[in-house]
Amino acid sequence: MEVSKQMISKYERGESIPSAKNYQKLVFLLRFPLSFFQKKDKFEQENLGTFYRSRLTSTQTEKKPSELKKKYLAILANLFEQYVDFPTLSDNSIFSNNPTQAAKQLRSAWNLGTGPILDVMDLLEHHGFKIALVSSDSGKVDAFGSEIKINNEVYYCILIDENNNSYFRQQFSLAHELGHWVLHSGKVYPQELDSIDYRKMENEANEFAANFLLPTSEFIDDVLGEEKDLNNYLRLKQKWKVSISAMIYRVNSLGLLEPNEFRNLQKKLSYNHWRHEEPMDRDYSIRKPILMRQAFNLINKVELFDGNVINDLLENNYGISLPIEIISELLGVSINELQSNNSNIVKYRNEKLMTK
Repeated sequence: MEVSKQMISKYERGESIPSAKNYQKLVFLLRFPLSFFQKKDKFEQENLGTFYRSRLTSTQTEKKPSELKKKYLAILANLFEQYVDFPTLSDNSIFSNNPTQAAKQLRSAWNLGTGPILDVMDLLEHHGFKIALVSSDSGKVDAFGSEIKINNEVYYCILIDENNNSYFRQQFSLAHELGHWVLHSGKVYPQELDSIDYRKMENEANEFAANFLLPTSEFIDDVLGEEKDLNNYLRLKQKWKVSISAMIYRVNSLGLLEPNEFRNLQKKLSYNHWRHEEPMDRDYSIRKPILMRQAFNLINKVELFDGNVINDLLENNYGISLPIEIISELLGVSINELQSNNSNIVKYRNEKLMTK
């Protein structure tokens, strides 16, 4: 920009307005449309607090880009909902505040039985969650979720980082965010918690995820008698689709390990260099959300509108415009698909399509 850091701060706080020349630089450097900076929002929003699965050292600056992407995902869902019927999000008030009981109740409510869950992402999309795989540009944010209202419509959006996750880590991250929805959404505002209460809330989400992915009775049957054998966890990883590290913590929480036995397993993980990458991690691809992509493809197929006019609709209906790269990322659609040659739009067709 060739301006001082103090001037940038004034721009950000609204204390100074960039000159026309500096506006051009902003547009060029940030690759956001000029109208993004000049238009006023035409929508109502209410953010009910964001639950991060991240290290406590992550800063507000690191979190802010992801917060904006979460809002844009909800806006895109609100736009598409004018044309597409999405799966309905359940009422979370019916579940217990106890993580163990809530996990059992949700498995029962969703008719999951007590066996392994092979694809948590697909499960959540079938039950109305809006998910996007994004680059958070931070090594400290794995995933986060939040209930957000756009024009009085409620969405629960989960954004998961594409760089910090193996398939197995992704499974637990999504179950963790599901735990926040079951236990805390609408009941706790996380940004108002002190560090002690925030850590307690995170531990509850972890406890929920462990119980949800590894039901007590069935998992104990698999591990009992071989709970100290690291090779047994390799076999169980393939069955339960949960990381070895998470299973060891689960076994320890169930009281099946003595403190020294738990420490020994932790040492073995370190000795085998399995802290950051475990066996089989490269054999499974991370899951990608398909709900928003499927909605876009349905809309495009019947020529309600195509990718060329999404920004026009966003600008007209919501007062925002976005770089095509962000729209591509949030929809899980390639930039080429958004720039198709077909530019038809039928704004007032009443048909609604079913996704999932």
